[in-house]
Amino acid sequence: MCTLVVALESHREMFHALLPRLPQMGVIIETDDEHLALKYVRRMRVDLALFGIPLPHSRGLAVVRQALRMQPGIRVVIITAIDDPLFLLEALRIGVNGYLSAADSVDHLADALQHIIAGETLFDATLSTSALLRLTAPGVSQDAPVTPS
Repeated sequence: MCTLVVALESHREMFHALLPRLPQMGVIIETDDEHLALKYVRRMRVDLALFGIPLPHSRGLAVVRQALRMQPGIRVVIITAIDDPLFLLEALRIGVNGYLSAADSVDHLADALQHIIAGETLFDATLSTSALLRLTAPGVSQDAPVTPS
C-alpha cells in the first residue's frame, strides 16, 4: 500500500476520479489546508504527497520545500494549471518528482502517478519544452539564476 497525503482545492473532482484507478493508494488525508497536510507529512510515514497548486493562502513552492525537508525520500507531485516555465524549473530544482498538468485526462494522470510511485520523475512535456526553449533563448544569460515570478 502506498500512503498518500493530498492537498488540493480546485482539482478535487479530478482527484476523486483518479482514486479508483490507483487501488494501491491509501489516502491519509485530503485537505485544502497546507498546514494540515504538512502536519501529516511530519508525523506519519508518507510515500507520496500530491499538491494542487495554487492552494488557498498557499506560499506556492514553499510548502513543497517543507514537505521535502520534513521527510526525505517522499515523492512529491504537483498538479497545476500554472504554465510558467520558471515555476516548473524551480519545482525541478527543489526535487519535485512530478509536475503534471491539471488539463490532462484522468487516465493520463493515473498512468503518470503509477510511474512516479515506481520511482520515475515525470514533468508535463508541453511545459517542459516551453521551459527549455525559454531557458535557451537568445539573450538569456546561462549563468543567471532562474526563479519563479
